[in-house]
Amino acid sequence: MAYPTKWKGSYYDGQSVVPQYVTITISGVGLILHFADHTTTTWNYHDLRQTQGRYSGEEVRFERGTGIGETLVIPSPKILLAIHEHGGSHASHFHHPRTRHTRVYWTVLAALASIPIVYGIFTWGIPSLAQPITAAIPLSWEIQLGQYVQQEVTDGKPVCDNPKLIHAVDSIMTSLTRSTDHLPYQFQVTVVDSPLVNAMAAPGGYVMVFRGLLQDTASPEELAGVLAHEIQHVLLRHTMHLIVRHVSMAFVIAALSGDASGMVAYALQAAQTLQTLSYSREAEDQADEQGFRLLQRSGINPEGMVTFFAKLGKEQPANDVLRYLSTHPATQDRLAHLKSLLPPASVTYRAFPFHAEWSEINTYCN
Repeated sequence: MAYPTKWKGSYYDGQSVVPQYVTITISGVGLILHFADHTTTTWNYHDLRQTQGRYSGEEVRFERGTGIGETLVIPSPKILLAIHEHGGSHASHFHHPRTRHTRVYWTVLAALASIPIVYGIFTWGIPSLAQPITAAIPLSWEIQLGQYVQQEVTDGKPVCDNPKLIHAVDSIMTSLTRSTDHLPYQFQVTVVDSPLVNAMAAPGGYVMVFRGLLQDTASPEELAGVLAHEIQHVLLRHTMHLIVRHVSMAFVIAALSGDASGMVAYALQAAQTLQTLSYSREAEDQADEQGFRLLQRSGINPEGMVTFFAKLGKEQPANDVLRYLSTHPATQDRLAHLKSLLPPASVTYRAFPFHAEWSEINTYCN
């Protein structure tokens, strides 16, 4: 079967967390990257490391250079088949999807034939250690990391500072956080002046909402639903867990020891991870359900969460502007579960004092 030589991907230069969307041409000796400004560069296969894409459904990730080098992320795992077809022996060091079944077969045989410690490694392997490692990271280190991640994500981007808009967003966040006792974090929201339909939570309570998502909300309750979901990712330490699973061992050692000497480099790794990888289905379900309960405790109508996620699920990305679904996929099963949690219509919720003005307030970032 002949596979296409043209693919779409996201390029990270190792200095900024903002991706550049590129077209990739597969050649016999490397990948040719075509940028929006019509420049091109060639990545030879022997210079590349494949760091993701060995498992079914994963995005493919290539890295070049030492330390925090350049990164190329391709959503379609089928690009590996095309690379092997066109690159031949030059690409033999990359994972071949057709070997997955063979690899699983030999792995199982090796596990059965090995001593008990091998069984333990396969059962509680390194990925499974992410949870206890996350729990052992000092909160002070996590909060400091989150501050640097927030700076990395917003670096070079204008931030919305309209007083009326900021007051409204802070009021929503305050309504959510004051209903939870003994919060370990001081939650802060930054509104980034960008058309991306996106929001993300950094470790330590730093939440970033992009203008595109803000303007997509039809009411304060819809934004409250997004914030409640992101708050739970922080409180349940999903953000740290995701980072620990996908960063270098040096990062893990520094986190456990509380060593902040390389915090800027760690923050760049963490920011790239949060913007390019997705939470697990279990983590999304937990954030959904606990966020829903948080809205109820706060006296905020949780239907806003349902309507906003349902609306996102119907939208089609235009020029890769819609980013929220790539890291928070809103499946029909998730929406059905949220709808099942909705209380009877007789329940009364308080309205935000700026509810009637929301369609105007959420445009104040322009």
